[in-house]
Amino acid sequence: KLPAEVPVSIRIRGLSLGLLALSLGSPALAQQFGVGATYGWFNDVEHRFRLENFRSPAWEGWIESRLGEEASLRVTYGTLHAPGDNVGQTVGPSESPIVMPEYRDRIQYITLSVSYLFRDGPLTTELFAGIGGYGIRPESISPAADPFRDARERVFGWHAGVDGSLHLSGGFSLVGRVAFHGIQSQTRRSLLIASTGAAYRF
Repeated sequence: KLPAEVPVSIRIRGLSLGLLALSLGSPALAQQFGVGATYGWFNDVEHRFRLENFRSPAWEGWIESRLGEEASLRVTYGTLHAPGDNVGQTVGPSESPIVMPEYRDRIQYITLSVSYLFRDGPLTTELFAGIGGYGIRPESISPAADPFRDARERVFGWHAGVDGSLHLSGGFSLVGRVAFHGIQSQTRRSLLIASTGAAYRF
């Protein structure tokens, strides 16, 4: 366990709840409050990028509040199951090496990002970036290989990306998003996530 990292997620949650309370308490800002969710595909691009390496699912849900005409604040929760970083590699002492079997890491995260309205209209484009807390939980494998699996961690990370939304009717929109996540874990994971879903703005 890494107790020193826990306050990061606590501060993010506290800040987001405070801003949401402010938006709900103000009639003007309440009109700019929104929620959404997406389903997506992720690709571990730490070493190289290949289209065939995209896997699913990657789920995300978020709440957001407008900060002005062109900026908004978004809090996102996401979860996915990525292959272990050293799957297929030979590990252990030279006299009794082990080839790491297939196993997965459950990666959950809460991010805080600021987005900038790049293009407005029926099809809206926004650029966004921010920070977050990431939890990595590898699944158990054989007793011989278990000591060499990825570490169970709670770490800091950053992300940046672009999303587009197509307004349908009322407050509903279709959303498409591409984001890069730089996770500061022991293996320095780098994930590219492409997703699509829906959003509603009150």
